[in-house]
Amino acid sequence: MMRGRGRRRRSEGGRDEQDVQEPAMPLPRGIEFVRNYLCQPLRTILGYPRLISKLHPFERLSIELTLTQHMEKGGTSFGKLLGIFKSLRQRISEEATVRQRAVKLCQRGREATFIADQAVEDLHELYISHAPIFHQFLQCQAAINSTPVIDLDKPTVVFVGAPNVGKSSLVRSLSTGVPEVNNYCFTTKQLTVGHLWHFISGTPLLIHGQIVDSPGMRGLWDKDDKRYNLLDQLTLGSMEHLPTGVCFVFDPYPVTHGLLSVTEQLELRDGLRRKFPKRPWLDVITKCDLVIPEAIEGIATLSRLHPDAIQVSSVEGTGLAELNIAIRLLLEDMTRVVRQLQRTKIRQLRAGSEAYSGFVNKEALSMR
Repeated sequence: MMRGRGRRRRSEGGRDEQDVQEPAMPLPRGIEFVRNYLCQPLRTILGYPRLISKLHPFERLSIELTLTQHMEKGGTSFGKLLGIFKSLRQRISEEATVRQRAVKLCQRGREATFIADQAVEDLHELYISHAPIFHQFLQCQAAINSTPVIDLDKPTVVFVGAPNVGKSSLVRSLSTGVPEVNNYCFTTKQLTVGHLWHFISGTPLLIHGQIVDSPGMRGLWDKDDKRYNLLDQLTLGSMEHLPTGVCFVFDPYPVTHGLLSVTEQLELRDGLRRKFPKRPWLDVITKCDLVIPEAIEGIATLSRLHPDAIQVSSVEGTGLAELNIAIRLLLEDMTRVVRQLQRTKIRQLRAGSEAYSGFVNKEALSMR
């Protein structure tokens, strides 16, 4: 930082007059530079809520779920971190303002220089003392960056059903997705996206489809009911906010997960179908290789109510080829839907910026 110099001027009688402050040293402006330098990243961080509100509704819901899971695993609340950063920025601004005023009131250059240097040192120490808070924020940002990215301009099929019915195993068998597969409830705690490439029959058009494994749903209630947890909201959001086809998976022998019986699964399926009547839909019955009487009875019940449902077994590979063809046909249907949405978006853009309200990407939340 530039330092001012005080000089002594000798009068005609030979006496020394009081030190005169030279105007070449902008000490208050130097403190202001340090304050702006330290507050710039804080302003960026405090702008996160505004950016999150501009995200696509599905991405916003996915980030909310991710931050909640991060907090449940011992991480700091994102809202609490924002409150600390807001307080830190206020303290830096107030401290810098007080020191600037003190420098301006100084009569001697050496005293002003000392106050300015001490102000810069104190501001840096205050900033560095919050280093653990910045590390916790970086952990939250890493959690945000780990959320899956779904391309809205690509056809998508989402696998839906009760917990632990075999959705993840089917996604592994049909696409590049590698969701976790275990024998306990709620194995899938976020969306897992796999990819599938398909040539439309009789054309050179190659489809790049997305296959999504969603968390299992416990049930379907009214919109005003508060019993939806974030996992259920994420699954519903994937169907409500994304242009997706739906593949509903039944488990004819639900003893393994113990949450929804065959009857309750049928109620869940019918409720979702009423909620999304225009979505391309496919029903699948898993674990058709089981020879347990209860499983055979469940398969018979489901087949009677939904005769078009495809029976598959991830263990023996039964029905996977037929399911693969059906999923590819769903992707063809969703390709037409996506193209129609793209044409609508182009018309809105041509009509003017007021007719189309776009969303920011998740990359806007990355610190540069």
